[in-house]
Amino acid sequence: MQTLLAISVTLAAGLLMSRLTKRLNLPSVTAYLVAGMLIGPYCLGRLGVAGLGFPTIDDVKSLGIFSDVALGFIAFAIGNEFRLSELKKQENRQR
Repeated sequence: MQTLLAISVTLAAGLLMSRLTKRLNLPSVTAYLVAGMLIGPYCLGRLGVAGLGFPTIDDVKSLGIFSDVALGFIAFAIGNEFRLSELKKQENRQR
């Protein structure tokens, strides 16, 4: 039950952080990275509150399939941020 709660909190944190970063005109990938750091064992996980983050690295490793799927979505979101026209502008600026 605690695992389901921790996954729910993680998804909610990602959603809330992405809404915040959109207001700051930052890509959603930034929100996912910040939310992951907050939920992880080195920030909220240290508080030891059940369901509020992942207290140990073993907890994170036990949900490896979810991490892999999340990284796939993050990679997709990064690819979505690239625009060919912007890349061409950068190329022309370097010349």
